Amino acid sequence: MFKKLDFKRQNFGDLERIDSHDIKRDEMHSVFQTFDFLDLIKKWPEIVGAKLAAVTSPLKIQNGALFIITKHSSYSDELNWSSELFKVSIFKHFPNLKPIIKKLAFQTQENFFEERKVKEEVLAAKVTKLHPQSPAYKLLKLEAERLFNDVEDPELRASMISIFIQSK
Repeated sequence: MFKKLDFKRQNFGDLERIDSHDIKRDEMHSVFQTFDFLDLIKKWPEIVGAKLAAVTSPLKIQNGALFIITKHSSYSDELNWSSELFKVSIFKHFPNLKPIIKKLAFQTQENFFEERKVKEEVLAAKVTKLHPQSPAYKLLKLEAERLFNDVEDPELRASMISIFIQSK
């Protein structure tokens, strides 16, 4: 006979003390089912689109609600009207969230997006530039010279080589 177990009040350490005959298969599956929130953050531009991803970001899942940070309260108001469409898109990418997320809640935090912009600028500034004497630079320069060998204007050829090296 199966016993009805309440998994909400137990932690994973308690699972060792539970006899395997006491656990129903569907309940056992739900205990070990996990969700990586970082996957949701990474796929957020695919879910809401690139323009909305620039001004929104998922924050947390709590009490059956997915909290989403927005850049301005007007975004929160407008997105609240179309929250069902966003839920459909989220469930399309993450079907295991369907029983978990019941509603979407929006919070406005403009400083989050300002800090994110500053971090992106810092990372862009830290892009490593190749030194002209490094072997990698020399290999790229040789490859570029082979590609643009037929360009007659030396100034144009130098510009094309420089652009090629910078793009790699």
